[in-house]
Amino acid sequence: MGPSLRERLQSPRVALLANVALVMAGSTLALASFIDLITGVVIVVIGLVGMFVSLLGYRDDGDD
Repeated sequence: MGPSLRERLQSPRVALLANVALVMAGSTLALASFIDLITGVVIVVIGLVGMFVSLLGYRDDGDD
């Protein structure tokens, strides 16, 4: 039987996609002036750090 929904949601791929969405949302909201530039930069940096961590987890997950 395949992996459960919980296992699929905790995968590095899902975390990577969530962080990409965070980067895109932060940059779009900052460019559209819905949030100020500093807040947009903070959101994008958090997303980029999350992407880096997700890629490390994805690489480690593939080594098994």
